[in-house]
Amino acid sequence: MRVRVAVPEDAPILSLIARAAKAHWGYDEAQLMRWDQELTISQESLLHAPSFVAEIDGAIAGFVQLDMNAQPPLLDHLWVDPACMGLGAGRALLRHAQTLLAAQGVCEMAIDADPHAEGFYVAMGARRVGVVPAPIPGDAQRIRPQLRLDVSSCVASVANDLRE
Repeated sequence: MRVRVAVPEDAPILSLIARAAKAHWGYDEAQLMRWDQELTISQESLLHAPSFVAEIDGAIAGFVQLDMNAQPPLLDHLWVDPACMGLGAGRALLRHAQTLLAAQGVCEMAIDADPHAEGFYVAMGARRVGVVPAPIPGDAQRIRPQLRLDVSSCVASVANDLRE
């Protein structure tokens, strides 16, 4: 697996991955259309926000994008192609984002998670700090977990991996 900087030409495939990943959790087409703007990755955003792709055998498996204007910095996007889920792309991308933030002296990142993704983030060390009501047709009680992920733990984890 290789993690590299995303380039504007990646925008169409990243948008397809975001939509496919969201659809993977069973959201219907009408709901996906409501989220179309949020799931569309612009070329401009790839120029202005830290954005990285994970490649497996030369193909893009997923991507991450950070919003550095938020306090703390926000994990704006982390999507993995459903065909590549479970292969480590999400983990590699999240760790890459943590390492980048740690190098800039940031202590933690915020995550506004889809309810289906909370388990992944918690397994990666995130903690829930709240919820935001996010009802959708058919699920009036839906919420989005608000998480925080320590960035310094990543640096310690990477250092431990290097010593082994």
